[in-house]
Amino acid sequence: MSGRYSFLLSTRWLKYIAMTVVVVIACVCLALWQKDRRDQRLDEINTIEANYSAPPVAIDELLPSASATLPAADEWRPVTLTGEYQAEDTVLARNRTVADRTGFYVVVPFRLQSGATIALVRGWIPDPEAVPPAPTGEQTVTARLRPAQDGSEDSNPEGMIKAIDPARIPGMDGSYSHVYGEVAATGTLADGTDGAGLTALPEPDRSQGNHLSYMLQWFAFGVMIIIAVAISARRERRAAAEAGAGPGADVEYVVVDKAALAAGAKIQPGSRYGRHQLGPPVIRGQDEAEEDALLEDRFR
Repeated sequence: MSGRYSFLLSTRWLKYIAMTVVVVIACVCLALWQKDRRDQRLDEINTIEANYSAPPVAIDELLPSASATLPAADEWRPVTLTGEYQAEDTVLARNRTVADRTGFYVVVPFRLQSGATIALVRGWIPDPEAVPPAPTGEQTVTARLRPAQDGSEDSNPEGMIKAIDPARIPGMDGSYSHVYGEVAATGTLADGTDGAGLTALPEPDRSQGNHLSYMLQWFAFGVMIIIAVAISARRERRAAAEAGAGPGADVEYVVVDKAALAAGAKIQPGSRYGRHQLGPPVIRGQDEAEEDALLEDRFR
């Protein structure tokens, strides 16, 4: 390392450098985390675009058994289901927001002709006391498949759930345990309901979020910290160099003739560069000399 920057090996600067390394690594990790979040979000958007409006298929084509797990690539795929609603086992999923209003999803078990049961979200309501009755008899519906949520830790009031977890819904014997469906709207009225008092669920959000800007910000913070430390080191090097070439380098020594001073010579102010010259001795008058002699006699 150049001698000009040898101060970087001091304890103080080693602490600065260690802190800088830690902070920069943290910035890079946070930036990469945001990049991963963005990549995941882009995958979700691509899945929505590919599946949301796709033609419905039989559920057996996607899930060979009731215990099968829904592949991530098949989320939002519409399926055609034929069976009957089990209205007596209806539950409400609380804290669900539609159009900036908080309400409830109406979740009803639907028993298929095969005997298996799948939980279906019929729609959204703002008032838990005004649940529209489910259609009776055999029904054929189209629903979009979603992975089941984990409600194992939820504490639910009677008739309500927080997570849409088939294990927490009554009447789900022989059910699809890792999936549920959102009933596709067949038409809505001017007030946004389906005519039975249920509000259709909105389409999924396709926005990418702020992950890209956050990623760039964290990278920028890391670079700025490195630049700030580099500037501080450069300034300290300059200050040390100026201190080394300070007053000691410009001192000029003047040889003084003591005999000349004793004879009455005076140092004349030099130029702006600090040089001085001895001036000619000052010739004092007779009276002044006699006065000096009297003073000397008095204080002997």
